[in-house]
Amino acid sequence: MVTEVGRVSRKNACILLAPNQSLSLSGNLWVFVSLVAVSLGISIAFAFAGAWMVLPFAGLEVLLLGILLAYVYMQGTRREVIRISGERVVLDCCRGHRQESFYHREFARDSLSVLVRMGSSATEPASVCLTGPEGCLEVGGFLTDGERAALVRKLGDCGIIARREAGYKVQDF
Repeated sequence: MVTEVGRVSRKNACILLAPNQSLSLSGNLWVFVSLVAVSLGISIAFAFAGAWMVLPFAGLEVLLLGILLAYVYMQGTRREVIRISGERVVLDCCRGHRQESFYHREFARDSLSVLVRMGSSATEPASVCLTGPEGCLEVGGFLTDGERAALVRKLGDCGIIARREAGYKVQDF
């Protein structure tokens, strides 16, 4: 999901990148509790019938399910914020319920360009990278191809030039 949070002018903007998250925290908890109830209910019924060895495996299944649901939820809370000001472009990456920043990178706007690697379709980008003397950094890795195209358009509206490449070449040094 690509959202333009606030645009003061062509030179100043804030773009929020976030993955599509279909379930909230309460929705995830509801799914987890209902699956735990079904799994433990069936395993307890088998334990009363004499197959008590089912219980440890049901517990392991519930533990694995909880870990996987927590991982998927944490990946869904990722945010990348691109702040464009007069002379700087700042990228902040956040994750978690409290949206604490875990990655911060600043680029000089004059030397920044957007490198777009095109995929199999001529209109859909496969990846978008911010490149400059500070380095090369992929943004929006969790976005769909259509959302990446919208990101390139929004960056172009802010005056940041995009270069399209057919693909990256591996070169040994």
